Amino acid sequence: MESIKTMAKLELCNLYDLNKFRFSREKKVKKKALFLAFGWLIVLAMMFFYIGMLSYAFIQIGIGDVVPSYLTAIASLIIFFFGILKAGNIIFRKNGYDILCSLPVPQNAIVISRFLRLYTEELGFAAAAMAPGLIVYGWLLRPGMSFYLVSILGILLVPLIPMALAVLIGALITAVSSRTKHKSLAATILSMIAVLAITAGSFLLSSMGSSITPEMLTELSVLVTGLLNRIYPPSIWIGTAIVQGDLLQWALCTGVFLAVSALILLLVSVRFHWICQNLYGTFAKHNYRMEKLRRHSVISALCRREFKRYFSSSVYVTNTIVGPLMGTALSAVILFSGTGEMLTGPLASVFDSYSLAPFALASIFCTMTTTATSISLEGKNWWIVKSLPLSAKAIMDAKILMNLLLMLPFYLVSEILLILALKPGILDILWLFLIPAVIILFSCVYGLAVNLHFPVMDWENEASVVKQSLSATLGGMGGFILSILCIAAIVLLPREYVWIFKIGICILLTGAAGILYREICK
Repeated sequence: MESIKTMAKLELCNLYDLNKFRFSREKKVKKKALFLAFGWLIVLAMMFFYIGMLSYAFIQIGIGDVVPSYLTAIASLIIFFFGILKAGNIIFRKNGYDILCSLPVPQNAIVISRFLRLYTEELGFAAAAMAPGLIVYGWLLRPGMSFYLVSILGILLVPLIPMALAVLIGALITAVSSRTKHKSLAATILSMIAVLAITAGSFLLSSMGSSITPEMLTELSVLVTGLLNRIYPPSIWIGTAIVQGDLLQWALCTGVFLAVSALILLLVSVRFHWICQNLYGTFAKHNYRMEKLRRHSVISALCRREFKRYFSSSVYVTNTIVGPLMGTALSAVILFSGTGEMLTGPLASVFDSYSLAPFALASIFCTMTTTATSISLEGKNWWIVKSLPLSAKAIMDAKILMNLLLMLPFYLVSEILLILALKPGILDILWLFLIPAVIILFSCVYGLAVNLHFPVMDWENEASVVKQSLSATLGGMGGFILSILCIAAIVLLPREYVWIFKIGICILLTGAAGILYREICK
């Protein structure tokens, strides 16, 4: 028990770089931390507003009792989804493993301490996702004091099962990939298969609940509860305990959640050293033979280097490829589900789908660009690149070109699927190709500019750079936020002025990308 306490303290002492902020004497470090905190405050404010309004709408239509269960299910699914992408990288982190192996520390203490770190991170998200809805519920419905007590205790349970399942899947992915020659590529492929399976399952479950008849609308609460029970039954258990203020049911949930988490952590602990040894162990066959050498141009060689660095990190790939994959999947769903006919038919009088489609597609593709963290992921090897006889322009060109080439096949497939689904005219096809291309180009240059201003070179693991750094927050989401603002502008503008807005946004973003590009090449 003492070893678990010590290891957990070591894992948590510098969570979110708090120790650096407290003890660093460099103003630059504290300035970066404040910028990051400001970025997270903006995200939290948007989340609070959205969840609060959603909970208010549920209460107004008479199904307020499902709010706690609904929020629990949403928070749990998001934690599980993104947990798969980083659990393996944190649990089986290479940094410090050599030292830990030489110490008399049981492997279950290492696994539990790293799980507690993940739990602490996700507990903050669970609280931010559930607190606004529960506050609205308490303000409007005026429940007893037991509601608030069980709400606080219930939030503590929310991350347990999603994180435990994410750790189990992450461990399985890491275990399988550790036995292959190309470990990172195998881990990336397995992670993306898991993510796509979850996405496909969510589409199937949503389609199961889409056939709503007028009779079912009178029992909407029962319908939503049944759908949540099919997706994630524990959300109903926690939600019911919160609504009823039932401490006994909360205690039963606690026992089940802790038992499942303990069982999964035990399974992972048993194979912890075996997986790490296969991941980090290398051997040489000494059978190298000199073959034909090839010469490439500078930009080609640098671009190949960027792709090799990209595919060497499974957490980097899985967090940046999700946007293009989801954009392609959404375009396919619109085509094959008949949604395109609805958007250009019955719903055409509500909003202009031809004008919104390019910005909606761009928002998905720009969810997280590779350039937003490409400088930071160089880490301690950045000096090697800087010492080569290369211009800054060549290095930056390679990073931007790599991001564009990575998105290109997904972008072309998505465009073809949308054209087949929406059947737009010639001018609408032009906008459908041009607007996402301009926004994607701008987001790549913008992400690189932000990363140059806020680099993180002394990271412990790649997940902290890709998910928690200031450049990932500000740079990676820049194109997404811009696209959402453009969608809002098109909805509010009269239709006769929309074409002027499209021309203006293309000229503005192209000029802004040119200015940023000139600055980063210096």
